[in-house]
Amino acid sequence: MMTQTRASIRDNKMRKPLISLAGALLMLNGASLSYAENLTDIYRLAQESDPQLRAAEAGYRATQEARPQSRAALLPNIGFSANVTNNETDVEASSFGSTGSSSYSSNGYSLSLQQAIYHHDYYVQLRQADSRIASAEAQFGSARQGLILRVADAYFNRLAAQDNLAFAEAEKRAISQQLRQTQQRFKVGLNAITDVHEAQARFDAAVAQEIAAKNQLDVATEALREITAKAHSELAPMSDNMPLIAPEPADINQWVDTAMKQNLQLLAAEADANTAREETRRRRAGHLPTLDLVASHSYSDNTDSPTFGSEQTNTNLSLQLNIPIYAGGGISSQEREGEALYQQAMEALEQQRRATVRETRSAYLNVMAGISSVKAFKQALSSANTALEATQAGFEVGTRTAVDVLDSQRELFRAQRDYARARYDYALATLQLKQAAGVLSEQDLNQINGWLN
Repeated sequence: MMTQTRASIRDNKMRKPLISLAGALLMLNGASLSYAENLTDIYRLAQESDPQLRAAEAGYRATQEARPQSRAALLPNIGFSANVTNNETDVEASSFGSTGSSSYSSNGYSLSLQQAIYHHDYYVQLRQADSRIASAEAQFGSARQGLILRVADAYFNRLAAQDNLAFAEAEKRAISQQLRQTQQRFKVGLNAITDVHEAQARFDAAVAQEIAAKNQLDVATEALREITAKAHSELAPMSDNMPLIAPEPADINQWVDTAMKQNLQLLAAEADANTAREETRRRRAGHLPTLDLVASHSYSDNTDSPTFGSEQTNTNLSLQLNIPIYAGGGISSQEREGEALYQQAMEALEQQRRATVRETRSAYLNVMAGISSVKAFKQALSSANTALEATQAGFEVGTRTAVDVLDSQRELFRAQRDYARARYDYALATLQLKQAAGVLSEQDLNQINGWLN
């Protein structure tokens, strides 16, 4: 009867860690959440308040003005000026015999027009404006895609930090209960003092891990706040029924081909290289002649002058040809500089091509590996749960020690945490693949949002 009672007590005490773990898992699955913000909610806030996106948008708007500014050089330049002048004269000697002081006013106006007929550099600047705008458009699109990825990364890092803290707290509670049990068993002679010391050491380590996990959660919270400028207390967790979707098409080379055509960073680098090439042509145009049509019309009235009063109207129309002969070597130097800058842009373009291939292939492989990892960690979680039950059964009959139970519990907590992290990594990898291919959109984020509870 006494043996049965002790076994019942041991059984109840050993199930307390499992109850703690179950409570933690229910919390992670959203059972205690009244309302939690989801991925789409966070993204909407980020669209409105993220400084990086707004800065990219402002830069894009600014660059769009490059074309009207370049086109303005090809259009007529018309100017108008007018003047009214008060004149004070003091004539001490004159051939005409009129001397003394006098005061009079004069006035006039002028109207001028200049129209570029041939300026090769103006046409080059117009083409440059188009490539600059193309680059800015690609960069703005890349910033929008980058926001999607930054939001998802911060969101899942926050979830992972929450998971890690929940697991650390559950582990500490379980180890604390096990420590008390080990101390009680030591008092009645059922455990050695070494078991108590080992349990105490594990509890102290669990406390340290809990502190680190709390700090990690605070850091992840601040990272999310940086994007949205708002604190977020509860986030919707990932569903256990999340689908594992392989990339379509299931060919890594086709994804690379798509990326070489649509990756926005690569398109921006190509546009920058075009701008640099046109810049060399613009600087080379400094050796070429220019031709302008110049027209002017002016009127002046100084009839009140006591000496040579007159009223004049002048109209001029001319063609002005300017042929550069020698400018101290400055134009040639600028041309060489432009060629070097173009070479620099081409090398940057080649680097971006290689980076695009690497990022696309890596993202594809990460998605495929992520699918396998999620399945493997799910199986590991099931195995860890079974192992814990077996270890507890062995402890009841005396074939396993309390330390063995602690090890099994820790493995179960770690398996649960790793399973959650694998699902987050898989979701991020799917977004990274589409970003690398240049096809990432808000719809992709909404699809992953559907995987949340």
